Amino acid sequence: MKRLLNGVSLILLLLFFFHSCVYHYITHMNDEELAWLTNRHEGEFMYFQSKDGAKDTVIICQIDISNSLNPFNMTYFNTSNTEYIAGGCIHYRFNRTTGCEGSLYVQKLHNNKPVSFSGGLLGRWSRETPLKLTTLKINNVTFNDILFFDENNTEQITNHNQVNPIKSYAWSKKHGLVQYTFKDGTSFSRVSK
Repeated sequence: MKRLLNGVSLILLLLFFFHSCVYHYITHMNDEELAWLTNRHEGEFMYFQSKDGAKDTVIICQIDISNSLNPFNMTYFNTSNTEYIAGGCIHYRFNRTTGCEGSLYVQKLHNNKPVSFSGGLLGRWSRETPLKLTTLKINNVTFNDILFFDENNTEQITNHNQVNPIKSYAWSKKHGLVQYTFKDGTSFSRVSK
């Protein structure tokens, strides 16, 4: 009888362990998908200029990547989460400010589907934008890996710069933020220093 109770106790302990300490669903990004995040680095400066010669500088503040295949969930009792969704984010700010004013989030929600994106710039934000690349020509250079965010796939969610809010911005997989345009038509494009 004691042996039977020990066996049942062991089975119950294993079932509890499986439910609480192992992820039930894990996604993982491949190297090509990770390139959206790994082609930038913290502390990187990106330089911009408008057609009338005004200059601006953007600094990468922080990059976070979560892309593990470890099935053990050591945070279950803090989060109660049984899913591990791969993803990451890049936070950036303008040189004249101290707080991050832009972010790009990449998530791999399903292993058999492409990554999705969200994030924003100066109060214009998108939520779960699918991977849809476009081409953009800036200063006689053609970028073929552009995610374009505008009024069709974003919304203005804060009053930041309400007089002249961001109308659109473009993010390159290889080069990061390459262009942003305000409602009044002023457009800043990436330039080399």
